[in-house]
Amino acid sequence: DTDSTIVIDDTDEGVFLYTGNEVDLQGSSGYASIRKLNALTGELEWEKSYKCWKGVGIDGGVLATPAIGTGDIENLIIFSITLTEEQSTAGKLIAFDKETGDEVWVNELAAYGWSSPTLFKSDEGKSYMIFCDSAGKVYLMNPKDGKVLDEVSLEKNIEASPAIYNDMIVIGSYARKVFGIRIK
Repeated sequence: DTDSTIVIDDTDEGVFLYTGNEVDLQGSSGYASIRKLNALTGELEWEKSYKCWKGVGIDGGVLATPAIGTGDIENLIIFSITLTEEQSTAGKLIAFDKETGDEVWVNELAAYGWSSPTLFKSDEGKSYMIFCDSAGKVYLMNPKDGKVLDEVSLEKNIEASPAIYNDMIVIGSYARKVFGIRIK
């Protein structure tokens, strides 16, 4: 079962799709497989699998839409994976090399992220990423290395993906509020 949106990447080397699945009908645990497919032939380019578990009211695996890097991070595709440890809220945020499927960096998360990682660029063309987790934290990150640059708490679980306009992030949370966060 695939809940995240399949994304397409039109490159000089071809047109590719990136997708991932959740545990769903695999039982109390299973594997989330992240795949790169040739969009024109359906041929599997690469695949990486991660053990995940079911939680209360949520399946582990890939639930968020991946972020496709462009410009200074055009070699990266970034996925969030939920419930990567049994009986916990853990998750992983992983940047893969688009060509090889190798992990470029991995962030081990105490609280999984259902919200899709969202990329944006500074006026100078440098990429940044906003990532939200189930503990209600919003992270400003460097998508090149996965380092957290800043964070703010929005009180409760964030499942929605952030919208970014100019220097403003807009996001809703289980706190029953819509937040505006200025990027400085």
